[in-house]
Amino acid sequence: MRCQLCLNLSWHPICKNCLNTFLTPNPKKRVLEDGLVVYSFYSYEEIKELLHTKHTMVGTKVFEILTHHALLPFFKKLDLKDTYLIPIDDHVRSGYSHTAVMAKALDKEIEPLYRALRAKNKVRYSGAKLYVRKAFKRDFILTCKEKRDVILLDDIVTSGNTLKEAYTTCKKNNLHVVCAVTLADA
Repeated sequence: MRCQLCLNLSWHPICKNCLNTFLTPNPKKRVLEDGLVVYSFYSYEEIKELLHTKHTMVGTKVFEILTHHALLPFFKKLDLKDTYLIPIDDHVRSGYSHTAVMAKALDKEIEPLYRALRAKNKVRYSGAKLYVRKAFKRDFILTCKEKRDVILLDDIVTSGNTLKEAYTTCKKNNLHVVCAVTLADA
């Protein structure tokens, strides 16, 4: 296999040299208009090629590596007692769900609630323009009805529409959203 960044031979899709040299997490905090705090660890431009692997099978390992490298240290610092993780729309399409892969990489620190927040709308937003994202809402269904503290998990925050809609859906159903966490911020 070759490293996705330097193309050198590697046992993993991201070699240790690239992981430690080019992929140093730089945590950022962004507050969306509705008050939701979103923590991200890379800029979109830094890892866009890696994020696009979510449409390929190598993406399972790429998202696992990035989650362990950037998000896991963040979650280890938090007091997560009685807090759960909700991967946004972890429905399996194209072989796997990248948000479910990310949640699985964090399950030693925080318990994921799989299948808790699913989009009824199946429109793909990857690479879509802002007007498409605004015109076609996700229309989330929340299966978790117990009052809980949760953290929302997604791969990227661009306009913030998906996270805002997920946040609103959770609030309407008596879930307390502590924050959202993403790998990248565009």
